[in-house]
Amino acid sequence: MYTETYRPHNLSDVVGQPKALKELVSWFNTWPEQKKAAILYGRAGVGKTSAVIALAREFNADLLELNASDQRNREVIMRIVGNAATSSTLDGSRKIILLDEADNVYGREDKGGNQAISKIIDITRNPIILIANEYWEIPPGIRNKSKMIEFRTLVPASVLKVLRRIAEGESLGIPDDVLQKIAKDAHGDLRAAINDLESLTGGEYSNPRDTRVSIFQALSSVFRLQSVDVRKEFWNIDQEPRETLLWVAENMPLVYSAEDAAHAYYYLSRADVFLGRVRRRQYYKLWGYAMDLMTSGVSLARTERYHFQRFKSPSYFAALARSRKDRDMKRSIYAKIAEKCHCSSGEASEYVIMMKALEKKAERAASLCRFFQLDEDEILYIFKKGGKILEAMETIEKEEREKEKKEGKKEEKEEITKAVEADSKQKSLFDY
Repeated sequence: MYTETYRPHNLSDVVGQPKALKELVSWFNTWPEQKKAAILYGRAGVGKTSAVIALAREFNADLLELNASDQRNREVIMRIVGNAATSSTLDGSRKIILLDEADNVYGREDKGGNQAISKIIDITRNPIILIANEYWEIPPGIRNKSKMIEFRTLVPASVLKVLRRIAEGESLGIPDDVLQKIAKDAHGDLRAAINDLESLTGGEYSNPRDTRVSIFQALSSVFRLQSVDVRKEFWNIDQEPRETLLWVAENMPLVYSAEDAAHAYYYLSRADVFLGRVRRRQYYKLWGYAMDLMTSGVSLARTERYHFQRFKSPSYFAALARSRKDRDMKRSIYAKIAEKCHCSSGEASEYVIMMKALEKKAERAASLCRFFQLDEDEILYIFKKGGKILEAMETIEKEEREKEKKEGKKEEKEEITKAVEADSKQKSLFDY
């Protein structure tokens, strides 16, 4: 494949990223004075992975890579990455640990992966590089410990430079105007352009890809163009209208004046009404009205001059991440109560309210907690003074153990007494 054959061997072969490469080399040469980890972020195909491989070759460093095809839960990361992070090479050379697609560590298969990465960054003795397409999908705990290096979208001229080199090396004889069209249609994705070049047969070329617009490109069109047609920018974005509404609502105040923002919020509120009707009635044709209002309506609401601002992800997503532990705890408690009381999780929440009312009666609350089989963390979550409840549970358990011990001794004594009585009643041979 051309993508592997013509992968950059040196950092000078990586095109279109002078600033990012300078920051990457500076971070590596001064490690760990800045940060122990670096996050290379940017859209796919702009040279992030190639830059790391070229860095390792140029500085003669060993490269350990864990990519998206590998399972990346806590156990795997601590075993593979953790060992590499805390060990040295036999010949004393430097080592680079690369975690590709770090923004895709999620789900049950990768449970605990992000926590393990954060812990390894604290204890590592070797540079760690994480690669992500969307930096906001990496937990803040990891971002705060890492050097953020942005790889910008490549301009067509940079892509064309590589295509020409490949065409010349492979003696393809493709006209330069075709190469220019391939470079333009790739929209900054060098890997996609190279794949298009490799799949090209003859001199005929037609754009084979369904280009998906990023949310940042779509937002830029909404706030900049003042046009009804901006709604078309969202047709190829893989997000539900509710998420789109959150993105627009988060970034619109950064760009609009107070007066324009008031007009834009009117359209956003109307869009939210339609989304609420969709949720209640399951009538998804109303999504179209909501999308028109939150895109075209907001775009036309601007009257003053547009000033560029760096867009950010909705704070709602961060709030969900922070409250995930809280929601998981509630779900666990409600499930245990529902199982014992044969009710739904919604009804189980009412039992928690009643349990809180018993907090002053520690023994009764402790008995309920034992009945529902709640663990220590769940008890401390429900009760403000959970320590007293736990002490009461220990007292109850201790009394039960002593009672069982006494009953056991009593039963043993009764068995001995019965045995003695049976022996005393046994007749002698002389009695017959």
